[in-house]
Formats: sequence, C-alpha cells, structure tokens
Amino acid sequence: MTFQRLRTALARLAGFALTVVLVGCLAVFGLIALGPHVFGYRTATMLTGSMDPGITPGDVVLSVPQPASEVEVGDVISYHIPVEDHRVETHRVVEVIHNENGTVAVRTQGDANEAPDPWTATLDGDTVWEMKTVVPWIGNGIRALRTPFVQGKIFWAALGLMLLVGLSMIWSRDDEDDAHVPTDAHVPTEESPEPRRAAYADALASLSEELDDEYALVFAGQWSDLLPRRVERVDVTVSSREVSDALDAVLSLKVSSVTVGACDLADAAALIEAAVRDEDWALADTVVSRIPDLADRSRADLTACLAA
Repeated sequence: MTFQRLRTALARLAGFALTVVLVGCLAVFGLIALGPHVFGYRTATMLTGSMDPGITPGDVVLSVPQPASEVEVGDVISYHIPVEDHRVETHRVVEVIHNENGTVAVRTQGDANEAPDPWTATLDGDTVWEMKTVVPWIGNGIRALRTPFVQGKIFWAALGLMLLVGLSMIWSRDDEDDAHVPTDAHVPTEESPEPRRAAYADALASLSEELDDEYALVFAGQWSDLLPRRVERVDVTVSSREVSDALDAVLSLKVSSVTVGACDLADAAALIEAAVRDEDWALADTVVSRIPDLADRSRADLTACLAA
C-alpha cells in the first residue's frame, strides 16, 4: 500500500469513527436530555449490583409514572429511601401496605440481596416511578464524563479530534484532485500528423463504402462547418452544470467526431462525458478548456486529408 493510499484509508477511517461517535452522542443526548421532556419518562443510573443480573452497575433505568395506588408486588420502582441520605433506590417491591390515612407504603428488596431492605417507605405524592426498560452500559460513560480527569482533558481530546478530521478532509481532497487531473494518457498530446490523418482517411473510406464517395465528402464538410458550434455548445452546457444538456452536447461532438476519424477530439469528448456523468465538473472544465485547440487541429487534419 502506497503512502497516498494509506492516507486515504486513514482519512476514511477517521471520518467513519467521527460519524459513529457523533451518532452515539446524539442518541445518548436524546435519551438522557430530550426524551424525559418529550416522552415523560425518567432516567437513573444503577450504581450497585443489588439488582443483578437484570440490572447491572452502569445500566440506565428508564421509568414511567404510575399511580401509587396501582403499585403491586413484583414491580421494580425508583423511589427515595426514608433513611440516611434519602437517595433514589431502584428495587423490587416485595410488600405493599395500604395505610389507614390513604397513603401507600412499600417494602423492597434487591434481586441480588438475600433480605429485604431494612425500611418501609411511604410513597410520596400520587405517583411512583415504575421501571419499564433498561439501557445497558450507558451510565458508565456518563459517570466517566463527569470525572475531573475526563472533564479536564475533554477539551484537548475534542480539539485533537477536530484537527484529525480536518486533516483527513484535506488529504482526501488532495487525493481526489490528484486523481482527477488529466494526464498525458487521458488528453491527447501533440504528435506527428501522419497517424492522425490516416484515421481520417480510414473513416472516410468506411463512409464511402457504406454510402458513397460524394456523401462522405458532404458529411466531412458539414462536420467541419458545424464543429465550432458543437464546441461552443459543449462549453455552454458544461458551464451551466445541467447534466442532461451537457451529455446531449458532448455525445453529439463525440459521435460525429468518431464518424469522420477525429479520434483525439472524440477521446476528449468521451472524457468529458464520463466527468459529467460523475458530476466531476472540475475535470470537465479542465478538458473543455482544451477542446478548442483540439478542434482547430482536427479541422486542419481533415482539410489536409481531403486535399491529399
């Protein structure tokens, strides 16, 4: 693999990696930041293994509100514990108590714990948050982003990523420009006129055999007279960036040039055709700029062939 191909591969890999990161970030942002406001659910990150194996540390729990009066044994709910720091706990309900004053209390237990939690919690308000689904591992990433180390380095990491992507775009553009610059193998070069004129003689001989000598000469004269108009039409339509019009113009130039033996001009027209189909307007413009000189040379060669 050449260095240029390696650069292109690295640039594409960096672009793909950036796309994956951006899509992932947007998904997490939508889940954590926008989703609760739009769909009304609540998210909480599981910090312990008390609910293994169903919910593991780092999983994000999505809960939806439901009336406290409808809580049943077996539900997994998120609620504030009535002791210590009143943190939010996500455990399974093992007992529901309906108090005389109309409130609802519950006893809970972690699936991985051997005994129920050592408290009875009265559910505040009319609703409670019941777990509906679990999104694995996202919480680990969120917690990592909140650490001082990551927050202190995230700016430089983001800046480095932006620079890498910028360089990859520049490398890709340079590679594309190099690939699209016409070389001597693509655009006809100056050569001895004898081989070129031989092509005209062969083409006119074929026309004479298929039709007649007089019509071959008439067709050659008409091609020469119409050539400036065809060249101008190619220039105008390519400049307009209208694919269908440009193809129509360049195909007319290519087919007519092949018929009379103007191979160099036909090859250049074919190159423009390919560039237009790919909408590579930079390459099309480059070749179009050389068409007038090729057209003048082709008319001169045809005239010399007819006079011989």
